[in-house]
Amino acid sequence: MGRRGFHLLLLTVVLQWGLAFVALKIVLRHASPLGLAMFRFAITAAAFGILMAVWPPARARIERRDLARLAVMALAGVGGYHLALNYGQQFVSAGVAALIVAAMPVMVAVLSARLLGETITPARRVGIAVALGGVAVLTLLAVPGASLEVSSLKGAVVVLSPVCWAVYTVLAKPLVSKYGGLPVTAITMIGGSILIAPFAIAPGLRDLPRLNGSDWAWLVFLALGCTVYAYAVWNLALTKLEASSTAAWIYLVPLFSLSWGWILLGEHLTAWVILGGAMVLGGVILSERVAPRLAGRAEARAA
Repeated sequence: MGRRGFHLLLLTVVLQWGLAFVALKIVLRHASPLGLAMFRFAITAAAFGILMAVWPPARARIERRDLARLAVMALAGVGGYHLALNYGQQFVSAGVAALIVAAMPVMVAVLSARLLGETITPARRVGIAVALGGVAVLTLLAVPGASLEVSSLKGAVVVLSPVCWAVYTVLAKPLVSKYGGLPVTAITMIGGSILIAPFAIAPGLRDLPRLNGSDWAWLVFLALGCTVYAYAVWNLALTKLEASSTAAWIYLVPLFSLSWGWILLGEHLTAWVILGGAMVLGGVILSERVAPRLAGRAEARAA
């Protein structure tokens, strides 16, 4: 599969991650953040466990020297990202949280340049900046009443979310090339689920009687679509694409989230949504389509 095929797969991922915000809003009516995390990752771990048991390509013989890296990925990709975001959003507005999380591709670009030796060209820097500006428009102007509200400094824990996901992405890059995307995803998701269990089991048991059939359907979607499928595709893409290139797709999540809210929840689309969406799409196209072509031409001239 070429770069275009992986980009199409990543498009299906961010479409689902955009819908995840609608699913979270619905499930959180009856479940606590920790309870939701417990049910979501219990289903996720079970699915990956079954997959590893029945399908040999989902398994891999891991070298001892890579176990510590996988453990850090499990902690960062499941516990660090999700628990920090769930806890921090109790003290900051959605606009603040979205802007903080949207900084993740920038963090990946910096870390991948330092740790993986990836080159961030001027055109890609401009694309990242334009896309991040579009996210700011979407989160602060597209939704009536959006604000930069911080009710407590405890909300600063949200900063850990993009940091953790950036760490997960950069650490995954060499391992998925070595073992394959699916085994790395399965091991880190099962490991992360085990790590959060001591904190999430009690809240989950308290939430259990309040969950209805719709809640369980959305939980299955969050587990199988937004986690099992999406994380596997994310790590598969890292086998062929630069970490910074893969991470840039995160900028589309707020746009798709607003679109799904309009379709399923009747939320209004405004001119700001159109402007912010155009900036995000333009920034991603500049970063992931135009920048590689310009870099290729520059290399050809140098040769």
